[in-house]
Amino acid sequence: MRMEKKRITAVAEKFGISPPSAKKYINMTEGEIQDLDMPTNYKKRVTIMDDYINIIFKMLRDGIGDDGIYFYILRQGYSGSINSLWEYIKCIEMNNFPERVPMNPKYLLERAYPDDVIVIKRTALLKYLVTRNPKIKKDEIVEKYISIIKEKYPATLRVEEIFHSFHGVIMGTEPDELDKFIEKYQESEIAAFCNGIRKDIAPVKNAISDPVSSGFVEGNNNKFKLLKRIVYGRSGLVNLTKKCKLAFMPHSEDFSLSSLI
Repeated sequence: MRMEKKRITAVAEKFGISPPSAKKYINMTEGEIQDLDMPTNYKKRVTIMDDYINIIFKMLRDGIGDDGIYFYILRQGYSGSINSLWEYIKCIEMNNFPERVPMNPKYLLERAYPDDVIVIKRTALLKYLVTRNPKIKKDEIVEKYISIIKEKYPATLRVEEIFHSFHGVIMGTEPDELDKFIEKYQESEIAAFCNGIRKDIAPVKNAISDPVSSGFVEGNNNKFKLLKRIVYGRSGLVNLTKKCKLAFMPHSEDFSLSSLI
């Protein structure tokens, strides 16, 4: 009961258990020791892999490659982590078929595409559709295949139409055009968006009719929030003030770096 810490560590190393477990077993009463002869039958934990373990075992037994098993399980509707799926395949393989050499899953987990496949991501496509500034250079790959994409996926035409219509209203000078936009699309895919504008329509109309923009203020607010997050938790208010001054005031005529430091 009063064994030194180093002796508990020695017991843990001898039996291959952790020191806290060794200490727990040493301090057990006679009744607790007898209870170990009657272990509790816990209910088996249900996992997403329960429906696929037998399939994986049988495919490994039939000599099918790891990549074939991997893609077959995905095709059967597996929706869990792809890393967990590969770990299950590897563990079942190592425990039951030690003569097999596990495959390196790097290219599978990265979901790499063949060299002859042209990949156009959704973000790149959306950026192309909503870019209205002629000074911004558009994606050349999307530009090359945009006609095929629009023909294959009519939703892209709809996105472009709605966005360009709204952009024309916001960047115009006629606030009443906003009412026409809401009336036109209030029963469409963006009904929730139209309802949100209708609830707060006065400021939106003011933004259209008023030539003064709040972009300068909002831009500086974003910059300040970024600086705040950079120093959050690691610096006090004094350092935050200095960081902001260093970002906002270097071009001021009375700015002095030595006095700031």
